[in-house]
Amino acid sequence: MTVNLAGTKIAISFVGDAEKAAPLCRQYFRGFLCPDPTSDTGVTVSILKEKYRGFPVRSTTGNPVFEHLLDTPEVAAWLKESTEYEEDFPIRETTISSFCLNGLLLFNPDTASGRLYLLDPGPGCFKPLYRLFWMYFAQVLGETGGCFIHGVGLVKEQRGYLFMGESGAGKSSLAGLCRKHTVFSDDSPLFYKQGDRFHIFPSPYRQLDLLKGPDRDMAGMCAEVWELYFLMKDDTVYLEKVSNKEAVSRIIHHYIHFFLYLSAQARSCIFNNIYEACKRLPAYNLHFCLDRDMWSALAGK
Repeated sequence: MTVNLAGTKIAISFVGDAEKAAPLCRQYFRGFLCPDPTSDTGVTVSILKEKYRGFPVRSTTGNPVFEHLLDTPEVAAWLKESTEYEEDFPIRETTISSFCLNGLLLFNPDTASGRLYLLDPGPGCFKPLYRLFWMYFAQVLGETGGCFIHGVGLVKEQRGYLFMGESGAGKSSLAGLCRKHTVFSDDSPLFYKQGDRFHIFPSPYRQLDLLKGPDRDMAGMCAEVWELYFLMKDDTVYLEKVSNKEAVSRIIHHYIHFFLYLSAQARSCIFNNIYEACKRLPAYNLHFCLDRDMWSALAGK
């Protein structure tokens, strides 16, 4: 299976019983599947059937750990103790190890390749896949400066709009009001610099499926972004100008998915792109309410 995200082709391979997850993943990534088997990089998925013990993830609060960066040498030592482990993925000094639910993701920045282990062989073993693939895609795209933005990406009259907002900011509600336009994602559009312009791309990660048609090819869609907006719920609609410096800080600290899980090179590349975007594109706080027309405020700025 090959997924096309913003022009980057990523192969997903399943080993053994993990092959049972293939239909689920085809559903996850419908619209982004590429018939061309050639790829730029790839990730392999398998299940470790032994119930894992001594896995190097630790809670500082006593509560179960949902997601965490891990110490790679500890992970390598733990894997070598497993009777099921096969040394089919080189673990290097630069390898990034991440944990989510009962899944382990290894990522090599130099090749953008990944290895994903499902650690619980029980009936819910595929539960971590959705988020771990998301994390892996963010790592792959980050190496060339692309990132998943926590926001709404949509196209109106061939113009790209990026509305950033944290959970509860009204992203999905806003996207639902804009159904007559093309909504790339109501949670995580891709943001990329192409040439000297900044674009948004569709993403398979979204709350609502607002791109109509189950077989619609989304891989080649994109739109240039002209302004940046931060969503703020209010009882009226108006704009406030945001300085370039503040916009950079807010985006880096709050609106880039998995930023801390990326390599140093990827973080640097993304920071430079965000800095340049905020320097060139005007940014605003968009105060909005669901029963008012926001487009008049945007047109009148």
